[in-house]
Amino acid sequence: MKKEKLEEFNNWWFIKSVPQDLLRPYKRSLFNQLIRSLNNRQVISITGLRRTGKTTLMFQLIQKLLDDGVKNSSVLYFSFDEYAESLDEVINAYREAQKKDFREEGKYYIFLDEIQKLSKWENQIKKYYDLYPKVKFVISGSESLFIAEKTKETLAGRIYELVLKPMSFSEFIGLKGLGSNIPTIKIKSLFLEYLETGGFPEIIGKEKAERKEYVKSIVLDKIIFKDIVSLFGIRDTEALMQLIELISTNPGMYLDYSSLAQQLDKDRRSIKNYTILLKESFLLKIMCNYRKNSMSTLRKLKRVYPVDSSIITAFKSLIDDQFLGRIVECVIVNHTNSNHFWKNSHEVDMVVDGVPVEIKYQNKIVDKDLTGLREFMRKFSVKKGLLITKDEERQEKLEEGEISLLPAWKFCLESKL
Repeated sequence: MKKEKLEEFNNWWFIKSVPQDLLRPYKRSLFNQLIRSLNNRQVISITGLRRTGKTTLMFQLIQKLLDDGVKNSSVLYFSFDEYAESLDEVINAYREAQKKDFREEGKYYIFLDEIQKLSKWENQIKKYYDLYPKVKFVISGSESLFIAEKTKETLAGRIYELVLKPMSFSEFIGLKGLGSNIPTIKIKSLFLEYLETGGFPEIIGKEKAERKEYVKSIVLDKIIFKDIVSLFGIRDTEALMQLIELISTNPGMYLDYSSLAQQLDKDRRSIKNYTILLKESFLLKIMCNYRKNSMSTLRKLKRVYPVDSSIITAFKSLIDDQFLGRIVECVIVNHTNSNHFWKNSHEVDMVVDGVPVEIKYQNKIVDKDLTGLREFMRKFSVKKGLLITKDEERQEKLEEGEISLLPAWKFCLESKL
């Protein structure tokens, strides 16, 4: 590799700072967590959906290192969107260009973007990790299955994995540059905007048509027609796109592979495989039916959601009040770390750390809206439940325990679940 290619990526070697057009003034909430991890020995892995800001985070981290006095020549960035035969090729070009010896005093920071595009990257990282303790690697990738399997096999104990999700509602407000003292009426208006716009940083403030085009061409087309095809050899891209559209226009649908296969005129095994690939490419979130016995969970129903509301609105043009409630449900599910709903004779939308959560985005809450929560609380001897509403906020004390009612916008701003 010619050193000119590396110099093109690493402008700070010459101007001693990251070019401003590569930085964003707003920093995602993950930034501070990454800063704290820079002094640890382990490789930092940042995975997540395309266009959520992984590369920007890397440049912000580089600028932070430079601001803290790290020598500009001790920081290397390379993206495997550009071709490189091996990590050796990149590092040898770097050591030659900057006359570096990793055995000398000092620490070196190597940022490797879109690492999954490098063949056998995990073995190459392991070699440098084991040989040179002064080298700190920060890597990014857009396919969780590809990253996770490799790290589990080769880099166990050597890697710290973080996921960058689409922007939360609080990050959406932060990116708009609004302060903390926002009137409630304004927050509600912003929440409705967020439901339609979603969490891709680059589409905030753009018109509806531009947002749809961005999600379809920059996000979905790249993942389906480029990433999945190149990494997994799948050629039936039309079925993949039909599947993501079907799920996006039916957020929270029960995952019935046989029914989906019939609708798309494909075999069941292919549809199951395609669904897993879309999940591992960070496009879908799959929720399992909650049981205390984890093995029984795997044999029960599943529900599936797109990971961001913008994917829904990219396919769904007309949204009435009823469907808006389903978008809210999708947003709430993706604002938590929950992977479970619960269905028995009744149902609750989520179970978070054993607490049942139901979503009713409607003007009036009545007693029957609490039925699923109450049944769950009785069955599992839980004393607390949460009902997420459109506007109502209060506490309901019942014989089963206490149910808190909280508006959806407030939950998204305050939740630590």
